[in-house]
Amino acid sequence: MLVLLPSGCALAGRSLGGYVDDKLMERGVTRRLASEGPGAKGVEVDIFGGTAYLSGTVDTAQEKSDAEIVAWQVDGVRQVINDIVVGPPPVAAAALPDFRLPHPLTERLPGVERVEPGRDGGPDLAYDHRGRVVASVHTVAWRTLIDSGLTTLPTGGRPVDHVSTYALPESPDMPGPTYAIVIWHVSERDAAVPR
Repeated sequence: MLVLLPSGCALAGRSLGGYVDDKLMERGVTRRLASEGPGAKGVEVDIFGGTAYLSGTVDTAQEKSDAEIVAWQVDGVRQVINDIVVGPPPVAAAALPDFRLPHPLTERLPGVERVEPGRDGGPDLAYDHRGRVVASVHTVAWRTLIDSGLTTLPTGGRPVDHVSTYALPESPDMPGPTYAIVIWHVSERDAAVPR
């Protein structure tokens, strides 16, 4: 335990035993992916409470499926959330012009390459330069904060490391002060350091 404390581990609501189990499963999945060959190099693995979160970029749908199968084969994994993107890595896609307006927080969030609108009314998702989801961004009007507070904000099943709040400029569709509640799925150190 003394070794874990100086390294800055965050239990994030888990017992020490649960944290250690998650880390052992994470290493097991990572090792098995490494033995699968070069296709799995773009896959990031995070495990929280027995749920394996897979993200990153691979070249084919077969590689995405294979990564999920590998995660299921590790003892202790109870669920797999496969957010792996099939296609060219975000760095190659950045060479193409992007005509969308950037999210107002893109430059203010450390380590965030892009923020994309969420699906089906869900939160916007913040990605690092490797295509890994690092945060969920909820845009909330000040009146909502006053009237109902923030009892529950969905995270898509991803772990919560810490939360940040940012004031946003006014927009025609949301008059009055608006805030971005950023729910980080990685530590501040991991978000700020490019991998």
